[in-house]
Amino acid sequence: MKARTIYWGTQVFAWALLVTVMGLYIYKDRDLSSDQLKVLVLFYFTGMGISHWFRNVIIRNGWLERDIGYVLPRLSLVAVLLSVAAFLLMAIAHDLFFPRYAPMLVADPLTILLNTINWTVLLFVWSLGYFAYVYFVRSRREEIRNLRLETASRDNQLNTLRAQMNPHFMFNALNGIRGLVDEDPDKAKRAITQLSAILRNAMATVRRDVVPLGEEIDIVKAYLELEHMRYEERLRYTFDVPAGLEREQVPPMLLQTLVENAVRHGIAPLVGGGELHIIARRTATGLQLVVRNSGHFTPGRARGSGIGLENTRRRLAMIYGGQAHFEIVNADGAVESRVDIPLRPETTTATA
Repeated sequence: MKARTIYWGTQVFAWALLVTVMGLYIYKDRDLSSDQLKVLVLFYFTGMGISHWFRNVIIRNGWLERDIGYVLPRLSLVAVLLSVAAFLLMAIAHDLFFPRYAPMLVADPLTILLNTINWTVLLFVWSLGYFAYVYFVRSRREEIRNLRLETASRDNQLNTLRAQMNPHFMFNALNGIRGLVDEDPDKAKRAITQLSAILRNAMATVRRDVVPLGEEIDIVKAYLELEHMRYEERLRYTFDVPAGLEREQVPPMLLQTLVENAVRHGIAPLVGGGELHIIARRTATGLQLVVRNSGHFTPGRARGSGIGLENTRRRLAMIYGGQAHFEIVNADGAVESRVDIPLRPETTTATA
């Protein structure tokens, strides 16, 4: 709804409500005559006109943009001046259209003063209400604008992080394939085919904030098959993912990033290779993903500061707003990467 429509609607309603209350008060104390109704109508249109004039003064002088300490004394002064104008207009119209009544223009000074004070209070309260309304509308618009900017900024950050993450994964995978080219050309060809399938799945999720866990597991399995061609028996892995969790929503490439980190920085440096376990389980607050691998974690080394893990932390913070938790710890002679995320509705969000 347009601001002008809201303004006039509020004007009409507020002044009509005031006149109605005044009419009921008169009716309660004495009979409400047709002439008194006409006076109330005159008061209604006078109030509408004077308050609209007040609004024009406020806008023309730019008081809506100034500090309240600057505006208040000026509002008070204009309210007094417009109250005099309102009284004069009301008195002239009253004496012109209701000659049978005692004239207002020649009333005693106390009556004139009381009428002027009434108008002053009325207009001052009206101006405060108008300022409050404008400030409320502006704050709401600013809040909506900030939310839109924040959403756009987060979408841009997510897209940037994904753009960084996918080339990072491709670079690591191609390095692995390069090691197979001279050693086993046929295996290298199969690895390239496997990589194509992984990238195809990854590109299908690039415009979504979350994907079903089952899709993420499929990508991880393809990645591990690719790495198994290189490491062979040095890489041994198992999955422990209950069937009921496959439809839960997780950020795309999250689990794959953790698994890749575990393989490259945990198992690959070990002469005899190691074990890798991928676990998913429901918790009281949501879902926990655990990647457990042979090795030892030393905080501050490359394993905890790579681009993949840094992107994981930032993505979790942006998507879940601080409700997700990510840590890497040493546990029972192995390293565990743990991610706790809250459950979300089964929806995917496009950022078109």
